[in-house]
Amino acid sequence: MITETIPMWTPRRTLVSLRDVLQLFPPNNWRWTVEDFDGVFGRSPTGITWAQFQERVAAGAVAFDWNGIQQFAYGVDQMIEGRIVATDENDTTVVQLDAFDSTEYEIAVDPARSDAAAFASAVYSRRQTP
Repeated sequence: MITETIPMWTPRRTLVSLRDVLQLFPPNNWRWTVEDFDGVFGRSPTGITWAQFQERVAAGAVAFDWNGIQQFAYGVDQMIEGRIVATDENDTTVVQLDAFDSTEYEIAVDPARSDAAAFASAVYSRRQTP
């Protein structure tokens, strides 16, 4: 896996949101599963309570396509801790996105995927922008 780390806070102390991280990936047909999540929602996912959401996460029942994960991320004000995994049509892990204690995202991408080059390039370009 190619692993990149992205700080959750810019040098100007603005939050790098889950939406920002997902924008580094091209649109895709992967299945994005929320395996663990602690965060702050501006808008509850699918109108359920926090307790119901946590129950569904624990049961492995919170999964999205590309549009769905974008909508989910739009409702998240801040991802504090957690893991989101994207798998392809063969159920092979393509991306593993971990958030650690509101400090950083660690993103591991399958190097066998052509999408990995696009991701690595996007992270590199982002680092070069002041």
